[in-house]
Amino acid sequence: MTGKVIVVSSGKGGVGKTTTSVNLSSALAKHGKSVILVDGNLTTPNVGLHLGFTKFPITLNDVLKGEASLADAIYIHPLGFKLLPGSLSVRSFSEINSRKLKKIFNDLKEMCEYVIVDSAAGLGNESISVLKNADEVLLVTNPELPAVTDAFKIVTLAKEIGIPVRGVVLNKVRKDNFDLGLRAIESLLETPITSVIMEDKHMREAVYRKRPIVHIRPKSETARQYHQLARRVHSGEYQRKIQDLEKENSLLKSILRGLGF
Repeated sequence: MTGKVIVVSSGKGGVGKTTTSVNLSSALAKHGKSVILVDGNLTTPNVGLHLGFTKFPITLNDVLKGEASLADAIYIHPLGFKLLPGSLSVRSFSEINSRKLKKIFNDLKEMCEYVIVDSAAGLGNESISVLKNADEVLLVTNPELPAVTDAFKIVTLAKEIGIPVRGVVLNKVRKDNFDLGLRAIESLLETPITSVIMEDKHMREAVYRKRPIVHIRPKSETARQYHQLARRVHSGEYQRKIQDLEKENSLLKSILRGLGF
């Protein structure tokens, strides 16, 4: 078995990257796919908190330090996927050799169909190390100019590295006139919008109950969107035709040029 490493990335924190990683992993598992969810945020990991686990005897940090085997750091989650957690200890990052990530990811690919990596936000060394070892990137952003601007930086970096950004998960979309348009975002990022996740009050419930929304609200529109995302990831059919929207987006592009992009 040779799987695929999909890094879930974002230009800034708070856009819903970890929520996307957890729900995508859960949805893929529900569809019968073998999944290992990796908390690739080595300094401020949150995956375990979303799933109700805070104390792990062995973590990815221990494997990167050379203090434990990879097999010992992988845990079976009751929802059907496996989990490679990060450490919540503030002292655990100092000795990590992030260059070992490549071997770890390659080993994980031999164990499952999908390695879903919840990356650190932004463009620090930690997130760049994870991106460099991805097979592809799934980008999460909100429909607001600051979030999209930061997402554009991830797209630019991924192109420089040579890692394809397959699609965008547009999260926390509201039914008002203040969000950027879907076509504008798609054209600006030069990447198809794979999923549109509306702002959902039940997300807070999911975090409180420490279970993905695809499980606690399985019939909701949000759950349906995550299942659709899982199907698109499995099929590889991220792409939609991106029309020429230069006129529609001229203002946005001029703003970005003014910001130095």
